[in-house]
Amino acid sequence: MIACSNRGVLIKLKSVFPSILLRISALLWTLVISTPLCCFGSDFLKVDGTDIRDNYGVGINVHLYGTNLGGWKMHEPWMSPLSGASNEWDARNILTARFGKEAVWDLYNTYWDSWITEVDFKNIAEAGLNCIRLPIYALNYMDDEGNWRLDDTGAIDLSRIEWAVNKALEYGLYTILDLHGAPGSQNGAPHSGRQNGALLYSTPLYQNQLVELWETLATRFKDNAAVAGYDLLNEPSETFPGAMGPDVINLYDRLYQAIRAIDPDHIIIMEAIWWWDTLPNPQEKNWENVVYSLHYYQWQNNEDFTVMKNSVDGWIQDAQEWGSKYNVPHFIGEFTLFGNTESWNYGLQQFTETGSHWTTWSYKVMGRNNWGMYNTAEQNSNVVNIDTDDLNTIKYKWSQWNTPEYFSPNPTVINAMQKATFGRNLKRPTQAFTAKSEKQAEQNIFVIVN
Repeated sequence: MIACSNRGVLIKLKSVFPSILLRISALLWTLVISTPLCCFGSDFLKVDGTDIRDNYGVGINVHLYGTNLGGWKMHEPWMSPLSGASNEWDARNILTARFGKEAVWDLYNTYWDSWITEVDFKNIAEAGLNCIRLPIYALNYMDDEGNWRLDDTGAIDLSRIEWAVNKALEYGLYTILDLHGAPGSQNGAPHSGRQNGALLYSTPLYQNQLVELWETLATRFKDNAAVAGYDLLNEPSETFPGAMGPDVINLYDRLYQAIRAIDPDHIIIMEAIWWWDTLPNPQEKNWENVVYSLHYYQWQNNEDFTVMKNSVDGWIQDAQEWGSKYNVPHFIGEFTLFGNTESWNYGLQQFTETGSHWTTWSYKVMGRNNWGMYNTAEQNSNVVNIDTDDLNTIKYKWSQWNTPEYFSPNPTVINAMQKATFGRNLKRPTQAFTAKSEKQAEQNIFVIVN
């Protein structure tokens, strides 16, 4: 279509403006060549009813299948190498009291450099996946008073998030930004990073920090098509493990409005804890371009295939009913199918064939179990004891957790992933095209051609 339009334009220009013909045609073809939208659908994802599509919601139907980078930017001691504290808040306070803030920051940088490296993104892509969910801990970017950690240029330091997004993109993986540990804690549980109450809902300071954090993330990533969406809060509840209530919904709405003022394009993901009816119909809130997410864990008799099958069938049936009622896509942000190959094969196949999007919990886990795509063969001796290990010992131990040397692939999980996604021609991002630049280029071509 563009080639035909160009030919018409060139013929007309030749008779009217021969002196500027070459300059105009060169400019036109420069725009054509440099604007991917002219030739390919944009990687930028948006919601279309119960589907997710590329090209800002008007392109092909896209399905996201992936895993979480759990235990990386925030320790969960059951799955990552930390002992002496049950949560990240207590661990950092103990370490800071022993060694000082900057020494602790150096320790964590050593751990972060080891736990996830470039090869991990390659492993994820080769397992037939096209997405990662990236858990984020607020205290890696701002302190408890809301003061930001800055880089050498004085800008807010989001370099670790940017590195992960860019590495994922290199291997054809979308990234979902997941706020796993909010200021003050969104549920008071160990996996939120802090365990002395869900202080977020009773503390305006923490609520303001939460909004500022998401405003900052939205500002930094608003034009980045390699970011699939923003998962606002991981498993939020005022009465965890009880279901979430109105305080969560009010925060969701506040965050939605704050993000939309900056970023009108990215998908916003809201988690229902624990069931669909804890979230309102998005039309009632005027929420657009949103995805609803649930986490599925079957704790009892999880070695029994029949029990797991019945759970999977029930989850899918409810997702189809409520997804249709709310007219939103269904994203399973966390789950594991526990004990056996049969459960994993059946569960992933059913989730995939019925149109759900999913990310397993989690990519790598200590111990031999079916939680992780990669496991340690046995308990690694490099687990840090924050009470007794000295500074150099902690730094050494936390440098010894890269996947190729200390983990092995879990065929039960990886094979099930490959079977479920085989032949599905998954959409993969290729460049971090920006909504702004693409739309502007399209407008420029329209102006020139017309």
